Amino acid sequence: MKTKASIPALFAVLVGIGCGGATAQYLAAAPVLTTKGPDGTVAETTDLNGDGKPDIWTNYREVEVRKGTKDKVLIRKAVDLNGDGRVDVVTYYDDKGDPSREDIDLDFDGRADEVRYFKKGKIEREDISTQFDGRFDVRKFYEDGALVLKQVDTTRTGHFDEFQYFTGGKLARVGWDKDGDGKPEVFEENPALGE
Repeated sequence: MKTKASIPALFAVLVGIGCGGATAQYLAAAPVLTTKGPDGTVAETTDLNGDGKPDIWTNYREVEVRKGTKDKVLIRKAVDLNGDGRVDVVTYYDDKGDPSREDIDLDFDGRADEVRYFKKGKIEREDISTQFDGRFDVRKFYEDGALVLKQVDTTRTGHFDEFQYFTGGKLARVGWDKDGDGKPEVFEENPALGE
C-alpha cells in the first residue's frame, strides 16, 4: 500500500541530508564506497540506514583548484528516500556544480511525478503529474526563483487550458483557453492584488 502522507517527512530528511548539524555527523558515520570510472569521474554510494544497500549515489568529477589540490564538482546525485532500493530523487548538475534538472518520484512507483529545470542554479520550470500517472498536468514557470506563471490541464486532455499569472508571489489574474489553441482568451483579474 502506498502512503502519500509520509512524503513530506521523507523530503524533510532529504533536505536534512544537505544541511549540517546532527545529520552531517550521521552521514560522516555512514559507510561510503568510492569507485573511479575510466572517464575520470568518481562514484560514491552511501548506506544511510545500514541495511547493506546504497541509499545515496553521488557522481562527481575531480578538478584541480591549485597544484596538488583537487575539488569535487557534482555531476549527478540520486537518493532512495524510502529504502526500497529504487531511486526517488535524481538531481543533475551543470559544469559548475549547480543543479540543472531534478526528477522526483513522489509516490515511489519508479516514475518521476515532478521534474524541475534550473538555470544557473535557480528554478526555471517545474512539471508536475498531480494524478501520479506519468502525464504532467501542471507546469510552472519562474523568473529569478519566483513563480510567474502556472499552467494547468484541468480537462486531462494533454493541453493546458488554465493560465495563472503571478506578480510578486501573488496571483494577479487567471486566463482560460476556451477554443483549444493553447492561448487564453478569457481573463479574470484578481481584485485583491490592488489592495
